[in-house]
Amino acid sequence: MVPRRVSDTKAIVRILTQTFRASHLSVASLLGVAGFLYALKSGRFRNLNLLFSGTRQGDEDDDDDAILVPGLQNLGNNCFLNVILQALASCKDFRSYLQWVIDDASEAVSGQEDEQFPLTLALSDLLQELCTVGRRQSVSSPRQVMLALTHYVRNFNLTCQQDAAEALLHLISSLQEEIVVCYRPTKTSNLSDIMFSRNLRMVAAPSEEGLNDLKRWHKHLRGPFDGILGSTLMCRTCSSQISLEFQFFHTLPLSPLLYSGSSNIVLGCTLENCLKKFLGAEKVENYFCHRCWHVAAVKYLSAMRATETDIEKIKNCGGDDQCDCKASHHLLRMPWSNSYSFILKQLTIARFPKLLCIQVQRASLNMFGESVKLSGHIAFPLVLDLSLFSPSSIGLNIEKNDMSQYLNPEASSRNHGGMYRLVTVVEHFGMTGSGHYTVYRSVRVASQEEEDCEELRWFSISDSEVGRVSESDVLGAEASLLFYEKL
Repeated sequence: MVPRRVSDTKAIVRILTQTFRASHLSVASLLGVAGFLYALKSGRFRNLNLLFSGTRQGDEDDDDDAILVPGLQNLGNNCFLNVILQALASCKDFRSYLQWVIDDASEAVSGQEDEQFPLTLALSDLLQELCTVGRRQSVSSPRQVMLALTHYVRNFNLTCQQDAAEALLHLISSLQEEIVVCYRPTKTSNLSDIMFSRNLRMVAAPSEEGLNDLKRWHKHLRGPFDGILGSTLMCRTCSSQISLEFQFFHTLPLSPLLYSGSSNIVLGCTLENCLKKFLGAEKVENYFCHRCWHVAAVKYLSAMRATETDIEKIKNCGGDDQCDCKASHHLLRMPWSNSYSFILKQLTIARFPKLLCIQVQRASLNMFGESVKLSGHIAFPLVLDLSLFSPSSIGLNIEKNDMSQYLNPEASSRNHGGMYRLVTVVEHFGMTGSGHYTVYRSVRVASQEEEDCEELRWFSISDSEVGRVSESDVLGAEASLLFYEKL
């Protein structure tokens, strides 16, 4: 039996109804509808029939292609959250992480799991449900997750159009807030003496007992999306590393390459181009290297025929920014030029996350200060190699005793690997602040030809509507969010 297709007209009416569902229609909404219609006209929905096809309740199909995953109800413009939930359902490491938290936390709050972990439990149940494949189209409800999420994100309206990337960050931070109760430091631990600022500078080194508690703290609060970015200041003139700081990240916000003076994405722009732009070294103006200053000071004193004592004092100085060499009366009139040193700032991935979420920043401001969407295709691979952006690959000196080791000592040997496989692509239609989100997600299903083997299938999902698509359809998407899992 051939599955019944939903007509193009009905599909358009359904999505337009979702867009107009808000009680007050804004200009931005009108622009979003116009952008969506333009997407239809220009062929952006390459598989409209596939997107809105599927076997309805009561239909049976022996065709292997009829296998589907559940869709999600739209409860009032919450397509931005639905695509995130579908994306997380394809992330095996995230589902395993939630189950680990539930199992581990049950010992701490025995019998009170529903009260202490409403979001974790609701999300875990829903993601397991979304992983169920079948030959009949089914629709799940995100209501319980939405209700649990409102306890932590009260100012984030889940019934109005929002940003999908922001929804993911709210969801991750809410989970961390909820599961922090799992952490129970021991009475003898001095973990309270270990203080961290936002840029992860360690104030006090942990003892052995404190380090054990820190490992457990890390397991609970540092989920599979958590990576660490290293920010380094280095002098190209004398090859000295001036400073090294760390910060956590949940997503990598990458800006596409644009034509000069326009909001158009460069034709042929790739994800690797965007990564090089984000992680590339840039010159820091109005900053000088203290080591280079001391070298110049020695030359100046020699030219001024200063005493050997004064010259030796400068030579033997460590050259850090805490020394008082500049206060010497011999050097008060010493001229200085930034050309003496060439300072570069370099970002690098100091710790690779298990799940990498890349946010393609498609919102920008035009010359009139108006928000515009950056349309255009950015080529992305099915397998992404990030080893080219590791500290060792670009020559940075991040030693084993740096902060990243304390945050996850047992994983330090894995920090130099960076091969990832694409699992989900989120696409947005319309204008900034309005429009509609859809998602491509991958699912592994049992092979019909070989036992104990799985096949990778791709589905295009728009809320409750699900259809089968090919890899080429996925790779042709104008991605807003890309989800990769580490191999």
